[in-house]
Amino acid sequence: YDTTAGAPAPPAAGCYAGRLISLPVGMARVHASHFMGAHLDMEKYVLSDAQKRDFFEKGLATLDNLLTEEEVAEIEAVYNRFMSREIHVPGKDFCDMSKPFDTKFEDYSIINCMLPTKYHPPLEGNIYERLAATVAAQLFPDTPMAKDYDQLLNKRPGKADAVFGWHQDMAYWPNTKMTPLTTTVTFSLAIDSTSEASGCLRYVPGSGKPKTLRPHHALGSSRDDAHALQAEMYDTDEVVLAPVPRGSVTIHDEWVVHRSDGNTSSGECRTYVIAYRADETIKLERAAGFTHSLNDRVGWDTFHTHHSSDYRP
Repeated sequence: YDTTAGAPAPPAAGCYAGRLISLPVGMARVHASHFMGAHLDMEKYVLSDAQKRDFFEKGLATLDNLLTEEEVAEIEAVYNRFMSREIHVPGKDFCDMSKPFDTKFEDYSIINCMLPTKYHPPLEGNIYERLAATVAAQLFPDTPMAKDYDQLLNKRPGKADAVFGWHQDMAYWPNTKMTPLTTTVTFSLAIDSTSEASGCLRYVPGSGKPKTLRPHHALGSSRDDAHALQAEMYDTDEVVLAPVPRGSVTIHDEWVVHRSDGNTSSGECRTYVIAYRADETIKLERAAGFTHSLNDRVGWDTFHTHHSSDYRP
C-alpha cells in the first residue's frame, strides 16, 4: 500500500493475508511476478490472525496464493529437471520414499529428491524461499530462524501406493535431549493443485499440542532398507484434509500428526517442501552430523528407538 495522499489506507493489522511488494513511491503495492535472484525490498506474505491461530492451535495452516503463476512456472522448470534426472542427485537422496531404497526408478510411486539446492545451487534463494523466510519470522519473531532443509516430492499418476504414512516430523529428527528448542515451520508448495484423489496432506488438528512423540514403527527392517516411519493412531483422532491450489502452501509444525494418501488421479502431484527451524537447532543438528541427507550415516535410528512396544523419545 502506498501511503501518499489519495492512496487507500492499509487494512487493520491481522485482518489481511497475502503478498506485499514495495514498489517506487507513488505506486501501490500489488501482486507482481518476479524472477529468481531478483532483489525485492520489503517483500513478504502477511499472515492473518486466523492463519497464526490455525498454525499454533491446530498445527497446520493454509497460505493461499503464496506464489504467482509466473513464479510457480519458473520454479517448475527447475523442478522438472530434477524429476527427469537431468540434474543428478546421488545415492539415496533420489529415491522412492514409500519403498525400499533398491527400487528401480521406473517402479517409483513417489519420487523423492532431498536437498535440491545442495545439488543445484542456482535454485538457492528463490522467491519461495524468500517468502517462506518472512512467514517464519512472523510466526517466531523472537527466535532467529533459518532454512534447515528442502525436498521435492512427486506422486506419479495412478499410484494408489504413493502413501506417506502417519507420522510426526520429530520422529525423523534429533530428539529433544539433543535439540531442546524444536521450533519449526514446514512449507509444502503445491506445484500441482492437490485434492483427496491426488493425495493431499491430511492431519489430526491439535495432535501436536502436547509436544510429545507417539510410538512409531520403522516400515523397513532398518533405515538401510527403507526410510519411512508409521505413527500409532488413536480411535479419538479426527482427520482433516488440507487440499490447496497450485501456488498455495500448507505450513505445519514439527509435532502435528499428518500423512498423505496415494495418487489415484490421472495427473501428477508435485510438491516442493522447505523447513525453517531455529538457527541454534540447525547448528546442533549439523554438529551431530545430521544434514537431512538420506546418504548420511546419521539418521532417525541414531536418535530414536522406533518400535511399537519399546519407544524412547
